[in-house]
Amino acid sequence: MRRRLPIIVVAAVLTLSAALAAVSFGQSGEYKIGVLEPLTGPLAGEGKRHMEGFEIVRDMINERGGVMGKKLVFAVADVPDPTSASTEANRLITREGVKIVTGTFSSRLCGAASEAAARHNVIYWETSCVDPRFNKRGLKNVYRTEIDATGFGWYNIEFIVKHLAPRFNLKPSQLKIAFVSEDSSYGQGVTESALARAKELGLQVVTPTPEYYNFQTINDMTPIIVKLKQLNPDVVHHIAYTNDAPLFWRQAREQNFQFKALVHAGATGYGGSDFGKAMGNDGNGVFALLEPGPGFKLDSLKPEGQKIEKEFRDAVQKRTGSYPFGAHQLAGGGLWLLKLVLDKSQSDDPEKFRSAVMSMDLPVGTMINGWGVKFSETGQNSNDRVQHYMLQWQNGQLVTVWPEEFTTNRAKWIPLGAWDARK
Repeated sequence: MRRRLPIIVVAAVLTLSAALAAVSFGQSGEYKIGVLEPLTGPLAGEGKRHMEGFEIVRDMINERGGVMGKKLVFAVADVPDPTSASTEANRLITREGVKIVTGTFSSRLCGAASEAAARHNVIYWETSCVDPRFNKRGLKNVYRTEIDATGFGWYNIEFIVKHLAPRFNLKPSQLKIAFVSEDSSYGQGVTESALARAKELGLQVVTPTPEYYNFQTINDMTPIIVKLKQLNPDVVHHIAYTNDAPLFWRQAREQNFQFKALVHAGATGYGGSDFGKAMGNDGNGVFALLEPGPGFKLDSLKPEGQKIEKEFRDAVQKRTGSYPFGAHQLAGGGLWLLKLVLDKSQSDDPEKFRSAVMSMDLPVGTMINGWGVKFSETGQNSNDRVQHYMLQWQNGQLVTVWPEEFTTNRAKWIPLGAWDARK
């Protein structure tokens, strides 16, 4: 007669078997982080692409055993405005029990979300916003993997001085530049940084006070365009969001406002796929400072960077049918770096986590997007390590054109010709 094992023994055996199975797969249980994204409202297009980037890299991470030996999972919240960014961060922390909050794509949202996290003494890991005030608030457990607005402004003026001015046959001191921007912390941060750098290098700034506007309410940019047309700039430095970028471009054409180049920075406005969808070939010639696009040379990265970059690109292509856009890459690069930190710290204890962050020292070319890693005491990844690239709209596609050693493509339409001669 066979003896039956006591129920408690059977349960113990089943539990042990499940644990062994989890270990053999490289994971034991789940590790949940909070993700804040603008999935509705005026930033929804880029917010959804940012979320796709997170999901794609989450799956890549889990295929490698997860984080700290656990499967990485998300608790997601829609945050279309700063108020919801704060309340949803609170909810994810108090009700979902997350110890790390990430997001948010936007400089409009990151301040409120990170302050809420700081009040609960949990880690806030920003992957996109460029508000220059973000890391100047003394919040010890707040980090940003992306470049800040100072870096954006610096890169843009470097491109204008080193690449555009010679093509215009102008010295920097002869080049006239106009600044126009939406008036959030994103636009103002990038614009003020670029303006200061332009003055430092002796460019002729024809708008000493930038032309600012509210991107959520503006529906006619003609008055701004007429004013700029009278100033006759060589370069228009325009920081915009999804709706105001095509609005400016269309109305500039209607007014036959001629300039030699338009330069933008960021994964929205001229740097987002919505501009290409709206304008098609009519958008030819616009420059946007971003993460790498088509034409980017994989062999310009370190061997480890080449491998992870290719896998990421292939995964985005498979899911979306397109090359990764800036929002995909910001989220993907930031989340991959979070995995590296958690694997190093093996803890979400703020002190252990911070120690791991501060000990990381990776050269440019090591990570997704060709990024490197070196955080300051303020929690900001060094602008020098967060390599960015100038992309240009060419026949409905954003392609990498500068620095030229990183790409097989070359910039076109320098200077911009007549509006009907940019095909």
